[in-house]
Order: sequence, then C-alpha cells, then structure tokens
Amino acid sequence: MLLNWLNASEAVGIGSTLADQFVPRTPPEPAKRRKKARAIEPDDELRKFLARIDSEVRPLRLNFYKRAKLANSFKWKLLQSGVEPGLVDELTRILLVRLAGK
Repeated sequence: MLLNWLNASEAVGIGSTLADQFVPRTPPEPAKRRKKARAIEPDDELRKFLARIDSEVRPLRLNFYKRAKLANSFKWKLLQSGVEPGLVDELTRILLVRLAGK
C-alpha cells in the first residue's frame, strides 16, 4: 500500500507529456518570416491545456506527493526546452490550481 502511494512514475510521465504541448517544435524563424505565419491563439492553447488536465490527470486522483512530482517534471521539461521562465511558472501554477480544485 505504501509503495503504491510513493510510486509516481506515471505522474512524472504525464507531466512530461503535458509539457510537450508548450515546447517549441522548430527553431525560431527570422522575424520577417514569423510575421507572415498564422499566430497561435494563446486562449486556444490554454483551453486545450485545461481540457487535457481535466481529461487526463484529474481522473487519476493523484495524492499530494504524485501531484508534486507531476508539477516538477512538467516545470523542468519546459525549462530545459527553453521556454521563458515566467511562462513556465505561470503554467505550473495553473496546473496545480486546476488539480487542487474539485
């Protein structure tokens, strides 16, 4: 029973998978070409992120330790991928608040 409570490997994997949504897929393009490309709507990305939390993570009913491991893997995957630290902190906060809600 106690070993199952401490087994957070699934939570770590899910945190990494959630972070993949925000990892840049390609290196940044020059500024001139970037203006022509269609901009991704931040509200749309946030809605998708919240929907993934509700459908993939909340049904698991993670304990405190597993939620901490999930958030830690999510945050470090984003930081190592070069996402801006301020955005990483905000996304991690959103993730934890969403998981804490009923």
